[in-house]
Amino acid sequence: MRTATKKRGAPRQELTFSFGPFRLVPGRQLLLLDERPVKLGGRAFELLRLLVQRRGELVSKNELTAAAWPGTFVHDSNLKVNMWSLRRSLGDTQIEPIYIATVARRGYKFIADVRVGIGNIEEEPTPADPPPLLQPPLPRGIVGRKADITAVADLLAEDRHVTLAGAGGIGKTTVALAVAQAYASRYRDGVCFVDLATISDPTLFGAALVTALGIRGNTDIGLAAVLDFLRPRQMLLILDNCEHVLPAATIFASKFMTDTSSSRLLATSREPLGTTIEHVVRLGSLSFPSFGLGLSVDQAVRFSAVELFVRRATEWSDYELVDKDCDAIAAICHSLDGLPLAIELAAAQIGRFTPRELLANLDQKLGFTAASIAVSLPRHETLMATIDWSYRLLSQKEARLFAVLSVFSDGFEHDDAVFVAEAAGLTPIDVVTALGSLVAKSLLSAQARGASLRYRLLDSTRSYAAERCRADPACGSAMRRHAERMIALFEQSEEEWNWREPADWTERYLGRIADLRSALSWSFGEQGDPMLGIRLAVAAITLWSETSILSEAQARLEVALALAKRVPCDDLSKAKLACALGWSLFYARKSSNENEVAWLDAIAFATSAGNVDYQQRALVGFAFYLLQIGEIARAITYLEQATSLAGRDRDSTATSEADRALAWANAFAGELGKSRPVLDRLASTHSLAEGRSRKDANEVYRFITVRFNLPFVAWMQGQADYAAKLARDAVDAADRGGHWVSQSNALGLAALPISLETGDLDALAFFTERLRRNLERERISRWVSVERYFSACLRNLRGDRRAVEDIRDAIDELIECRFLMRIGSYLAFLARAYLRQGRVADARDAITRAIDYQERQGERWCRAELLRVNASILLQTGETVRAEKLFKQALADARAIGALTFALRTATDLAAHWAATGRENSAVQLLAPILGEFTEGFGTQDLVRASRLLAEIEERTSGGASQ
Repeated sequence: MRTATKKRGAPRQELTFSFGPFRLVPGRQLLLLDERPVKLGGRAFELLRLLVQRRGELVSKNELTAAAWPGTFVHDSNLKVNMWSLRRSLGDTQIEPIYIATVARRGYKFIADVRVGIGNIEEEPTPADPPPLLQPPLPRGIVGRKADITAVADLLAEDRHVTLAGAGGIGKTTVALAVAQAYASRYRDGVCFVDLATISDPTLFGAALVTALGIRGNTDIGLAAVLDFLRPRQMLLILDNCEHVLPAATIFASKFMTDTSSSRLLATSREPLGTTIEHVVRLGSLSFPSFGLGLSVDQAVRFSAVELFVRRATEWSDYELVDKDCDAIAAICHSLDGLPLAIELAAAQIGRFTPRELLANLDQKLGFTAASIAVSLPRHETLMATIDWSYRLLSQKEARLFAVLSVFSDGFEHDDAVFVAEAAGLTPIDVVTALGSLVAKSLLSAQARGASLRYRLLDSTRSYAAERCRADPACGSAMRRHAERMIALFEQSEEEWNWREPADWTERYLGRIADLRSALSWSFGEQGDPMLGIRLAVAAITLWSETSILSEAQARLEVALALAKRVPCDDLSKAKLACALGWSLFYARKSSNENEVAWLDAIAFATSAGNVDYQQRALVGFAFYLLQIGEIARAITYLEQATSLAGRDRDSTATSEADRALAWANAFAGELGKSRPVLDRLASTHSLAEGRSRKDANEVYRFITVRFNLPFVAWMQGQADYAAKLARDAVDAADRGGHWVSQSNALGLAALPISLETGDLDALAFFTERLRRNLERERISRWVSVERYFSACLRNLRGDRRAVEDIRDAIDELIECRFLMRIGSYLAFLARAYLRQGRVADARDAITRAIDYQERQGERWCRAELLRVNASILLQTGETVRAEKLFKQALADARAIGALTFALRTATDLAAHWAATGRENSAVQLLAPILGEFTEGFGTQDLVRASRLLAEIEERTSGGASQ
């Protein structure tokens, strides 16, 4: 979610160090690339600062460690990982460095030219735009795959679906990431990477795709939403590790290939997906030499397996290849069948063993020295045997931590590891030491994220570690500790939501969703703890709400609430679950009775808990649901209860929402006099805050939401220009702040109806397109039919006679979904459209239905308009007496509720009829005073028509008098 941008202050002069396209500003802890900030963690910044300031000099490992981790014990791997991250941020990952050179076993040196000067630096430099999709991680230095990368990229240019198949550890993910990195410019809408190794439940496949693509809202059917999202786009979707959920991946790939889209699908899997038009690329091993060739260094490194081995050994142990080691390393690579992951695991042991000792150890432990093997082992067995061998070289504490870490589905940080490691009796010092060792031995990957490292088990190593965890009694409570850690994190997220900048908050906690899913699955499973699951579901409500992941939330909340009703659980937690469930159901395609049950549960639990805030939230939420299904009077009853609760905080969100909702409900009931002052007060109270805090975001939300409702009332009262401005302000404010759900609400409830009713077809076209694009970002199902309705109305008004059938179909969809708010006015427009085509019988049927809904729902606001349309139909059939009676009734009704716009419409129609039947004076006396009450909106269709009619009548009567 994006937030409003701060205004930038005047530039300040700062000491700068410039190299290449970069400027380093130590006084601001800032690195600029072409004057835009580079996201760099505090540790990496301190490393770069020291290296740049001592450019050309050797800076030792100890000096760098002291600068980045003052007074703290860290494993040597932390420095290497942060240095790799720094190089990646600088784009310095090639074999021959541009900026930072490694000095074997000693330290590092900054080798680029540096210019020192004083520069003007913006107070708030423009940040880089946040990526809309889940971006693929950048691969480490790639060896021996250039031809494979090019071949896959070329295939994707011709084929929509390519699968990289091969054994575990063969490098499928590495090649896929390299394709994405090298050829991203081919894909207009970017690259999205989905790691399916983070889920074990195939039913979560759709949720994983929806989350990775950034699709928000209630998607109802996940795969359909993904296909809808991809259809207008040209992007590369990478599905990694499909073997975990192969049936689901195959179903999706089949649907993707039968759909129309310019996007491409690149899958990685240990076996093909099996679709009929899948193009399979089987990835082979890295090249390795035969035995006993007596290779030199130059000859040996021409083989990619040897090059990879030497690179990794150099990275972690400062190893330098010499001629005498070439045969041993060649034999190791041959023994390991050229499998990249197996080679990396073996290379990580250089430093503990010489190459010859390493070869002997592999032979002793695994029994597959190349010279003794007649038939190669299957590659997967080779990999698992190598992982097992690496595991058995670990100390007891390292091995136990390795096993425990398998509980994490995705990346984790040091504090997470410390928390779960307590299950295995490990201390924080044990964890710090063991993490560094596991990284150095390639059993664990690490990337710098901000001031800390983010660790991750590769898929193959996680599977092995999980087996070890299950077999070790000391690790028996690891899953419980993992669930408890997720509870602590997401309860912390609730507190941080109040003060952390929204985009930062979302990035921080959305990255934990894979572990949230696995913790909930364990907690609600046979071996789990339902009480932990309930606590975790409550804590996760803020994430689901903030990111609009509504379908997934609904499924989890239903399970949690059902359990909470059966086990001892406090009423406030049950109220929170029921409220969240009510909102997730509220945005579903079809309003169901389950929604009412959830809201009534929420009211009962909040009342029992004595929590006024949640009582108000539940009452208001239920009232919004009732308004949606057309039960106006019942909604007002509950809203009056919400606004009358004792001890209310006038500034609380719940109180403000209760006031707004009651004012809106009163407007639907035709009580415009009660509604307008409240909405005016709320509109004047809330302004557009420019900051990035949660308080500012809440202020913007309130500014937007009151402008859902006020335009509707202002337009009826004759202020069309003001109504249009309010609606556009709401849409624009939501756009600037990235409030896509709120923007859809502003469009559907204000901007589109006002544009249609005022006859501003350009605005109607603009807003329908905006809603259509918005629904691609956050698919709120109920707005899909609304968008179809207004799009069809636009086409009808522009002369498409067939559009009337689409209007009818859209209305039928809304009725079927029980989205009955304003359904009478929608049917009235349909009746008018039929009447313009001379389809009187259809018009009569539509207006009859409209009046029936209006009366049953108590929507008095539109009664005058429905009576007017009905009278117009009667005129067409020659029933003039009944028609005049209905016109007069409509006029009286409009006057009674203060709906000046409806009064003008009715007066215009009746005046036109009177003028046509020789009653010009009566027509002028009727229309002129009402038209004279307007002070704005003179360009709208209603005032233009009324003014023209009045001028024509007056001209006709004055002409007749002169004759």
